[in-house]
Amino acid sequence: MAGFGNIASNLGDLATEVAKQVGGEALASRLVSVRNSGENFELLKQELQGLLALKEDKEKEVQGNRHKDTSSAYRLWSAKVFEVAAETRHLIAKYETSTWSWKHPTLSPEIEKRLKDVQQLVEKGNSVDCTVDKPPDRILKVFYAPEIMGYKTLQSALENIVDLLKSSKIQTIGVAGMKGVGKTALMQNLNNHDVVAEIFDIVIFIRLSADHTDHELQCKIAKRLRVDTEVINDPEEVARIIHEELQTKKYLLILDGTADEINLSQLGIPCNDNHSKVIITAQHRQVCTLNGAERMIEVGLLSRDEAWKMFCNTVGPVIDLPDIPEIARRVCDKCSCLPLLIQKIARSFRLKKSASSWRVGLEDLEERWPDYENEGVSELYSFLTFCYDELKDENKQKCFLYASLYPANCKVYTDYLVECWAAQNFLGDVNNTRKYQKARDRGQAILEHLTDVSLLDRGKQMIYVSMNDCMQQLALHISSKHPECSSYVQTREKLGDAQESLSWEKARWVSMIDTNLKNLPTNQDCSMLLMLLLQKNPDLSTIPQLFFKKHMRSLLVLDLYGTGIGWLPSSMSKLTGLKGLYLNHCKHLRELHPAIRTLELLEFLDIRGTQISFIPSLIGYLINLRCLRVPYIRSGDQNMDQTGDLDPCAILRLTRLEELVIEVVSFEDWCSNAENVMAMLTSLEHLTNLQCSFPSSNILDRFLRRRSGRQFTSFQFFVGCPNSKRPQILESFEYRISKYIRYDNSKHENTFSISEILPQTHAVELVHFKEIKEISDLGKENLEQIRGLSLEECNEIHTLIGGNANGSRDEISLPNLEQLLLNKLLELNCVFRGPLNPGSLSKLKVLTLKNCPFLITIFCNGAIQYLSELQKLEIHSCFRLEELIPIIEVGEDVLPKLEVLLLANLPRLRFVTPDMTLRWSSLERVNIYRCPLLKSLPFCKDKETNLRSIRGEQGWWNELKWRHKAQYQDIFLPSNELTF
Repeated sequence: MAGFGNIASNLGDLATEVAKQVGGEALASRLVSVRNSGENFELLKQELQGLLALKEDKEKEVQGNRHKDTSSAYRLWSAKVFEVAAETRHLIAKYETSTWSWKHPTLSPEIEKRLKDVQQLVEKGNSVDCTVDKPPDRILKVFYAPEIMGYKTLQSALENIVDLLKSSKIQTIGVAGMKGVGKTALMQNLNNHDVVAEIFDIVIFIRLSADHTDHELQCKIAKRLRVDTEVINDPEEVARIIHEELQTKKYLLILDGTADEINLSQLGIPCNDNHSKVIITAQHRQVCTLNGAERMIEVGLLSRDEAWKMFCNTVGPVIDLPDIPEIARRVCDKCSCLPLLIQKIARSFRLKKSASSWRVGLEDLEERWPDYENEGVSELYSFLTFCYDELKDENKQKCFLYASLYPANCKVYTDYLVECWAAQNFLGDVNNTRKYQKARDRGQAILEHLTDVSLLDRGKQMIYVSMNDCMQQLALHISSKHPECSSYVQTREKLGDAQESLSWEKARWVSMIDTNLKNLPTNQDCSMLLMLLLQKNPDLSTIPQLFFKKHMRSLLVLDLYGTGIGWLPSSMSKLTGLKGLYLNHCKHLRELHPAIRTLELLEFLDIRGTQISFIPSLIGYLINLRCLRVPYIRSGDQNMDQTGDLDPCAILRLTRLEELVIEVVSFEDWCSNAENVMAMLTSLEHLTNLQCSFPSSNILDRFLRRRSGRQFTSFQFFVGCPNSKRPQILESFEYRISKYIRYDNSKHENTFSISEILPQTHAVELVHFKEIKEISDLGKENLEQIRGLSLEECNEIHTLIGGNANGSRDEISLPNLEQLLLNKLLELNCVFRGPLNPGSLSKLKVLTLKNCPFLITIFCNGAIQYLSELQKLEIHSCFRLEELIPIIEVGEDVLPKLEVLLLANLPRLRFVTPDMTLRWSSLERVNIYRCPLLKSLPFCKDKETNLRSIRGEQGWWNELKWRHKAQYQDIFLPSNELTF
């Protein structure tokens, strides 16, 4: 073949030479071109085949790496190959169909160009990477996420979390609730939520194991971001890469099941300013707090209706079989409204097809809990037992177990609960050298801990707590194995004949609260009994004479609150070890039995709500009393001096008394006798907690002077007015206010005492103070500790806080004030007039203005700039007010934390503010009622993102001329009622 090629080459050279001789250089050149084009044509076909084979190989490589993305370079190369291959095939066809070879030279340049293009593509294809690592998906959907639609408790929690995710002011959200309450289900639904997909560039959902390490958490985050930690095993380098990946992204990081503090920055999570969010879910509130949660969502138990619905949905059609629904209700009740237990137990019962098998299952569940063979029960019990063991301190554990004596989910008032703990020395000994206040402080600390770890449920302001069903079952189960805490707890559902069924022989604690109890036994051996709780049994009208005579010398607490008893038996004298006696709201009880004098160890006595007239002389024998709560009530003889039965020596002998509550029922009689009573109380050196009424400021003034500067740990004083059980100014605080005074100066007396008591006060209500023209008249130094302030009918006030034009004042106005209520200030013209000094009103959260008919201006001269913490603004019946925020007051970030705006009965109001550029970045709820001239609102979607509802009259909404109204139609809630 080589020889043939040489011959052909020689013939070609000869032909070229002949052509040159015959036709000259032009003919010879044409002949060379024809010869070269033929060679290039064959080479082009070969190169094209190679290019197409290379493309096919690359496509197979891409298909074999579906977990990766096709690289942009490969896509460009592949498109170019497609284009060039098509053009080349066209050229080849054109060449091959040419009938006269002398035409081929015209195609030679094109063949050369296509050959060069194909060769370049082959060369580039050999070097191009056809796949790259995929970027992490925006969301990894959780398949089979539990359905929460239709369960309001869970659905509301989810909606609240989504609303917080929209807020530009919050970065870290805490979601707290006991195990099994549905936190993980919430997070799974949140992860899949359409709104979340719209808000964030990436969602990182990490479920943490109980024993996870920071390194494991970092690896999970890195894996979600497709960072190969097997290649890069240096935690600092991984953190740097994570930081770079997330620095420019708006991310949502969900850490489900957090048990301790996590240093996110150390793991590489950036704290950027693009509204990224972190959600921490935990069993304990304190874990969320440790991790910087700015808002807390508490996930509560399902309602009974929701629990039943979930149970039925899980069990399926078997629930409708004859006789099963009634049994199923009882089974469902054993699930304690916990989704975890409902799901697990319902699944085990759905295999039971007859009422008999359901009854057997229920019996096993009731008798063998928590050893009942069910995954959910075992899982929950293991966790709750762990929480109990983690208390470690034995007295703290006993405090928890004791709380199980009260009906599940009922309110147990913390002051009372702490007293019961103290009576059993769980809080340390109370003696001559150690005051009860120290025991109370320790008790409050234990309560905070028990609620933080979710063993008890926190009530409003920690005034009360409660224990859910599941916790109660755990505590009673543990108590049954703990001789010192053995208990007998009777419920209304299980109550039989008390005389026949009660067995208290081994019980230290007996509870028969709210059980419709009518009779008490006389044949029980109660020698070990420490606590007897019989409250809320109004049909229990008699205590047998011999009931306490035998075997109750160890009794420490007797609670007869709300029973129907009319007298106490003489056998009360046998209760010589009694420390707590609760007779409050025994409305038929008119006197204490003389046997009460033998209860010398009694520390806590409550007789409020009885017919007992104030402090009988018998109480003087109770020399160890620490806490006394008594009524002041008119006796049957209206002409009788109520202090007639009050032996001064009785009060003088209560030398250890630390807390006294006088609940004034007969105020007119009290006005006649209060001076004498207060004079006696000044001798009680240890009295540091006092709640009572002072008919006049003069009586308060003399009382304080006689105490020689001794301060109170807590007090509620009502000056010039009767006691109030629920002072309005205290209701909206998140925490408990311990120092409060309501001062009604209708009689226009001197107010010297106010300057002495105010510096100690945290919340104050002043009524009819005509001498006040500005709040500074009370002395700014006297107001430094004030957190709640209410002014009512102080009709000399024109401006509440007046600024100083030259700014020379050094005083800070109300630096700790959180709640401000102004009501019926008939001459008030302006509330805040600036300029103010920095720090003034810097903590004010709630501002309420009511019935101020001449109010024209709320904020003036830049005063609004100081209210950066204001969260709620309520204005009601201020008839001359035309606008809330004048345009001259508007700044770049005015009222940045305002969440609630309530406007009612403002007939002249035309504008919230004329400035449409004002941002409302935190506003969530707007209520407007009877504001007929308000035709526009200053909101638009570009300026606010969190508004959830606008409530008002349908007619008002229809008449609005607001150009953005259509954007808010879906959140408008028509209402003809004033709702605040």
